Amino acid sequence: MKVIESAPHFFVTDIHRSVRFYVDVLGFAEPELWGDPPGFAMPHRDGFIVMLNQASADHVNPNGRRNGWDAYFWCQGVDAFYESIRNRAEIVHGPEDRALYGMREIGVRDPDGYMLVFAEDLQPATAPDA
Repeated sequence: MKVIESAPHFFVTDIHRSVRFYVDVLGFAEPELWGDPPGFAMPHRDGFIVMLNQASADHVNPNGRRNGWDAYFWCQGVDAFYESIRNRAEIVHGPEDRALYGMREIGVRDPDGYMLVFAEDLQPATAPDA
């Protein structure tokens, strides 16, 4: 078995509000909306998808409400990303360096309370000696 892709799946209380947050604030691509009325969408960025599924509030139970993580994105350019969203998103922490595991992180809470962490290696990978 080989894992080739993974996507977090979030139950959300308002599909349109969530799509707007992922597209307008976080820079994900505009997704198709499925259902009548619309209730499912898969915004994506750089080949990675977040599944958003309309649900009643009692089904929305993010780890972010308990200071846990719901999704962790390894990135490049975390400081520039922070500058682009800092006045438009709820920033929970960061940018902060996590020396324990060598990452620089930003914690962002989405409209339903999901904690999204965007992180970059503190030590950029170097090419092996030729």
